[in-house]
Amino acid sequence: MMIPEKSRITQRQLMFFVIQSQVGVGILSLPHNMQAIAKGGGWISTLIAGLGVQVIILILWALCRRFPSDTIFSFLPKIAGKLIGNLLGLVYIGYFLFSAGKVLTLFADVIGKWVLQSTPRWALLILTLLTCIYLVKENIRVIARLFVISSLTIIVMVLLSLMGYVNMNIDYIFPIMESGWGKIFEAANEALFPLIGYEVILVIYPFVEGTNGEKLKAASLGNLVITLFYSFEVFTSLVIFSPSVMPAIEEPLLYMLKGFSFQLIQRIDLIFLSLWVFIASTAIVSWLFMATTGLGRLFHGGEHKKAVPYAAIIIFILAMIAQDPSITALIDRIIRMSHYVLVIGLPLILLIFSYFTRTRRV
Repeated sequence: MMIPEKSRITQRQLMFFVIQSQVGVGILSLPHNMQAIAKGGGWISTLIAGLGVQVIILILWALCRRFPSDTIFSFLPKIAGKLIGNLLGLVYIGYFLFSAGKVLTLFADVIGKWVLQSTPRWALLILTLLTCIYLVKENIRVIARLFVISSLTIIVMVLLSLMGYVNMNIDYIFPIMESGWGKIFEAANEALFPLIGYEVILVIYPFVEGTNGEKLKAASLGNLVITLFYSFEVFTSLVIFSPSVMPAIEEPLLYMLKGFSFQLIQRIDLIFLSLWVFIASTAIVSWLFMATTGLGRLFHGGEHKKAVPYAAIIIFILAMIAQDPSITALIDRIIRMSHYVLVIGLPLILLIFSYFTRTRRV
């Protein structure tokens, strides 16, 4: 596949693309989930999850470097045959759309709970999607440039979180091994899902300039940044809220900042939330771009922008029906199962099979 010059991005932009794809809505509830399982060792679980993600990135990179000029939608038919390959491509598109719908659902839930309580859900979804559609219709270089800028908000979020250390109590995380290593690894498995988004490598790999080694380094640095960011926020929440309080707080970072105010700024939590809205929107853009890239290749001769309108309608419907807790739980189970199969299991099988077929051809 020939990549036009205007659609090429640098390794640095790849790093920020991975960062913005991984960071999303999960950061707000992650400390609560980690404390519920691993207690004071929740921040260790997050670090272990980041290490697990790095292993998966190595698998995805090893597969992509076999087909450096192809996205997953174009190299699947080369490995599995045209029919099976295109069917698998549709499955991946479904996974990307479901993931986008899940992120949009959680996004609307948080905004509706903390800021716009009286605003209809459909209005929140439409306003968010209109913004995302405007960006997704552009080429990947334009998207990557915005991702570079938006990643700077993470620094501000860290600085705001440091304010909480005024009321810290390091004793809250002791004993660190209270739950044992079994629970720590169980929590690490739970932390794996807020970190998803790195699978964007499967789609944007051929658009990145540089050698295979440079691309791996860039993707790994992106994952490292997000792992440290998530671990820091989990640790911050654990040393500020006591173990008896944490189970009742679903978004501890926002509650922590809600108690601070200055003469000019009364609601620090809303500043934090405004920054979070920006980077969470970019996560939706990333998932939508992955899905429309596949739809564009299969149905629109490679023009992904033609698939953007109806892909946005699909995730709007998913986010609307996800108001029912049972539907939300079902979508969550589908995404978790699909992640294990499509992001870990199948790429490993395809990688082995690609080496096997190459050996036979030789």
